[in-house]
Amino acid sequence: MSLGSLRELTRIRAMPSRAADPILEARERLAAGSPREALAAAERALADAPRDPDALYLLGAAHYRCGELASAEARLRQAVAADGATASFHALLGNVLQDRGALPEAIRAYRRALRLQASLADAHNDLGTAYFARGDSARALESYRRAAQLRPDNAVAWANLGAAYRKLGLAGEARQAMQKELLRRVTRFFWRKNRTAAEEELERGNPRLAARILGAGRSDPRAAALLERAQHLLGLSGAERALASGPQPFREGEALLRQGRAAEAEAAYRAALEADPGYGPAWIRLADVLRAAGRIDEAEACAAAALERDEESAAAWHAAGMVQKEKGRTELAVERFEQALRLEPGRVQALQQIGEILRYENRIAEAEQRFREGLRLRPDDAGLSVDLAQVLADQMRYDESFALLEKVLARKPDSAVALATKGVLLDLTGRPAEAQALFGAALARDPGSVDIGYNLAICRLRHGEFAAGWPGFELRRAKDNFIGRYRKFPFAEWRGEPLAAAAILVYPEQGLGDELMYASCIPQLAAQARHVALECDPKLGELFARSFPQCTAIARRRTFVNDWVNHLEPRPQFQVPIGSLPGFFRKDSFSFPQHQGYLTADPAKVERWKDRLDALGPGPKIGLSWQGGVGHTGRARRSLSLAQLAPVLGVPGRHFVSLQYTDVKKEIENAPVPIHHWQEAIDDYDETAALVCALDKVLTVCTAIVHLCGALGRPAIVMVPFGSDWRYGASGERMAWYPSVRLVRQSRIGDWSSVLAEVAGRLA
Repeated sequence: MSLGSLRELTRIRAMPSRAADPILEARERLAAGSPREALAAAERALADAPRDPDALYLLGAAHYRCGELASAEARLRQAVAADGATASFHALLGNVLQDRGALPEAIRAYRRALRLQASLADAHNDLGTAYFARGDSARALESYRRAAQLRPDNAVAWANLGAAYRKLGLAGEARQAMQKELLRRVTRFFWRKNRTAAEEELERGNPRLAARILGAGRSDPRAAALLERAQHLLGLSGAERALASGPQPFREGEALLRQGRAAEAEAAYRAALEADPGYGPAWIRLADVLRAAGRIDEAEACAAAALERDEESAAAWHAAGMVQKEKGRTELAVERFEQALRLEPGRVQALQQIGEILRYENRIAEAEQRFREGLRLRPDDAGLSVDLAQVLADQMRYDESFALLEKVLARKPDSAVALATKGVLLDLTGRPAEAQALFGAALARDPGSVDIGYNLAICRLRHGEFAAGWPGFELRRAKDNFIGRYRKFPFAEWRGEPLAAAAILVYPEQGLGDELMYASCIPQLAAQARHVALECDPKLGELFARSFPQCTAIARRRTFVNDWVNHLEPRPQFQVPIGSLPGFFRKDSFSFPQHQGYLTADPAKVERWKDRLDALGPGPKIGLSWQGGVGHTGRARRSLSLAQLAPVLGVPGRHFVSLQYTDVKKEIENAPVPIHHWQEAIDDYDETAALVCALDKVLTVCTAIVHLCGALGRPAIVMVPFGSDWRYGASGERMAWYPSVRLVRQSRIGDWSSVLAEVAGRLA
């Protein structure tokens, strides 16, 4: 229970008796049909407590009964501002707005009420009336039906239901509804007579007023149970209280989901929707369950259904954003998360999701801002702190990152995500033994964590523990950014079965450099399989088709449309993401072949580039790439500027040729020495490969050019930061994947001086 709820209960227990309480007097006067007397009592209550939400509500209700719509609306809006989590405030405001003819605003108010108290029958009925007045008979019918289900004694709902049936031309159903209305009119009086005021307020979603009534001391054999129920509801947050008012099957689904029984939870949510097709939380939860199960299109339809019924539901917009994120449509996802934030500015989950997307889109400063916004709203949130720590590490602000993680661990020593993130940073900053110990501790606390298991695998691969690392590397396939999560092919997953009589589809993942690196396994796969269909990035189409003539190279952009595979001949029996191949063919350091290049550049293009390079004059022609990666892949720690490279560029008698794929025109113009840059060699990757083969050697930071040089068997010197990516190993000047590549490593974090001195010596 929150501190605010405890204070509320203490205040209720200390309330004056019913006779001395103007709020209870105002309520009784309204119930007795004396709105002017109720108005006077509510004014006295407001004088005692100017911001009391119930006093404001009752004042608004009294003005409404007196026909004073403008005053009623003003007071009810004040009540909502004082307590936006009480359903009856929004429902009565909806009535006022509907009477004023403001149907769209009224509908929004009823939806807010039902978002808070799904069982509020009168709000369903009034929402139906607003829909009917707007000409939406089908939606009105849905609302009237739900009102009649929730309150079978509600003659008005049955009459309205009959009218909606008649409007839709359903005469038989209309007659049945009118017959039920007559019966309900007879039973309504007796049912109402047995309901207490406290029960009515609980039904309306106001446990605070119910507790006030019960605390005034009137004897009632059910008072103790009702007070306990009211106090329980007061101890819940507004969101928790709203879910507690959902249909019984929905509540069962919530319990099942907490137990990890997702399939049974799905069935329960569907049962809740059969009872109430307009119940938004069930659509939202169903979308979440289906998304987690990989049934993305169904999840998208459920999120759309939730929004169709309530376009002001922040939770529905958030669910829609999660679906779009899962599909890789990050721009659409951010739009939906932003809309959720507009509707609910304190929705920290949306800030966190936006921050994660921005980080992966190399908008690091913006990501940091969003995580900090979230922490201002929820300072003790461990997940947000960890996200911010990662963004700080992306910027090489390791001291700040470690300090933030230590704060989290001081509060929550068993936080698995904080332990694992600290492990990642320890490995990056040169303490691998401590890192692996922390990964082990984190997994002990959360054995099923995909992220922790994956990070441990990366640590093992960085240190050459390939047999232990590759199984954990497969956990990447469960991560949100794995492209295979939304690429579904109708072939069995290859798990090492014999392929002599079978064809297999290999599909791409990760970045361009990764495709080049993992492609080193293609010759071995092709030697086993009847046929290999090799999908690749469009940039690599010509290069892969020439280099792997025994395979069918399919150059295409990664899309959600995957039916093209149905036209492959021979038809594959198996599929595998290219990043999974090393787990079969690179199980230890001895299984990396000492090749002289497994890719082949176009000989004619190579000759043309040699002629062009010869025209520069005598001296070695050296390719140069000095920026690599994006924010979350370590751009800050692995990139340099041309100004920093001045000691290297000043080596006499060398011609430097840009292989940089980013926009560096201005930097080249201000370079300390001439840098030759031919954009046609950058725009066409087959031309890039030919240029690399025409150059004498390449000097580069850790980027895709390293992989291109190594795959072509061309010499390259790589300037490697401290705490390098796992692909480069943790030590040594050799790179397991490429015999032609030599590594020159930083000895201290962020210090390139020794690297540049050694590179200058090698070039001289």
